[in-house]
Amino acid sequence: MRLPWKRLAQIAVLLVAAGFLIALVISQWAALQAYEWQLAPGWALLALAGLELTWLFELDTWRMILASLGGPLPFRRAAPIWFLSNILRYIPGNIWQFLGMAELAHEEGVPRLVTLTSIVLHQAISTAVGIVIAAVYFAALGQGEWLRYLRPLLWFVPLGLLMLQPRILERVLNWAFRKMGRPPIRVTLTWGQIWILIGRYFVVWVAMGLSFAALVRALVPISWRDVPYLVASWAAAYVIGYLTLLTPAGLGVREGVLAALLFPIMPPPVAAVVAIMARLWMVVAEVLGAGGSLVVWRRRKLDDGK
Repeated sequence: MRLPWKRLAQIAVLLVAAGFLIALVISQWAALQAYEWQLAPGWALLALAGLELTWLFELDTWRMILASLGGPLPFRRAAPIWFLSNILRYIPGNIWQFLGMAELAHEEGVPRLVTLTSIVLHQAISTAVGIVIAAVYFAALGQGEWLRYLRPLLWFVPLGLLMLQPRILERVLNWAFRKMGRPPIRVTLTWGQIWILIGRYFVVWVAMGLSFAALVRALVPISWRDVPYLVASWAAAYVIGYLTLLTPAGLGVREGVLAALLFPIMPPPVAAVVAIMARLWMVVAEVLGAGGSLVVWRRRKLDDGK
C-alpha cells in the first residue's frame, strides 16, 4: 500500500511549526504576562479595513488578467468568486481554491481553462513581486550574521522579473505543467501589460504590509522606523509559506517564519503571539469578505430568478 508521503509531510511540517510557536509561548509565559501590552482597537480596525481594501484592489488586478485572456467579469460578479473561494484554501490539498474559482467563474460563462490560466499568471506575478520586495529590503537594510552570506545573492533576485517576459513566462510555466502532466497554457499578455501588473502587485504587497504593521501597532508599541521592516517581513513570510506547498494557505509555516523575522524588533514570545494574531486577523478578514460576498451572490441569484 502506497504511503501518503505528501500528507505525512504536511502534517509533520504543521506540527513542527505549531510546536515551535507553542513551546516558545509556554517557555516564556511569565515574560508574556509581565510584558506591557498596549492594545489599540483603532489600529486593529485600521488593519482589518486596510486588508479588505487591499484584497479588493488585488481582485481588480486579477480581473485585468482574466479580461486579457478573454474572460471579462464585472466587479460585482467577480467579488463573490474571489472571496468565497478564499475560504477553500484551508482545505488540505492546495488546489481547492483554484478549482472553486474555476467552477464559480464557469457559472458566469468564463471557460475553466481561462480562469485557471489567469490564476496561474496571478500567482506567478504576485509571488515574483513579493520575493523582490523582501529580497531588496533585506539586501539593502537587513541586519544579521546570516545576511552577510545571503546579501550578494539577494541583489540578483530582482533580475528574476525578467522571467516574467511573456514568452519566457509561457515557456517556464508550460515546462512545469508538462512535468505535472497538465495541458499547456497560452500567455497573451504583452510586456507592457506585465509591467502594469508588476506595479499593481507592488501596491498590493506594500498595502498589505502596511496593514500588517497597523495590526502589530494594535498589539505592541513600535517605531515608525520599524514599518519598512514589517512590510518586508510580511512579504517574506507570506511567500515562503505559500511556496512550501505543504500546508493549506501556508498554515504554520508562515507563522514560524514571521515570528523568526520579528525577533530583532520585539521579544521572541511576543513575536510568536503577533504571528498567531496575524493568522487570526487574516481569517477574520476572509470570513467577513466571504460573508458579504455570499449575501451579494444570493441576492443576485434571487434577482436573476425573478
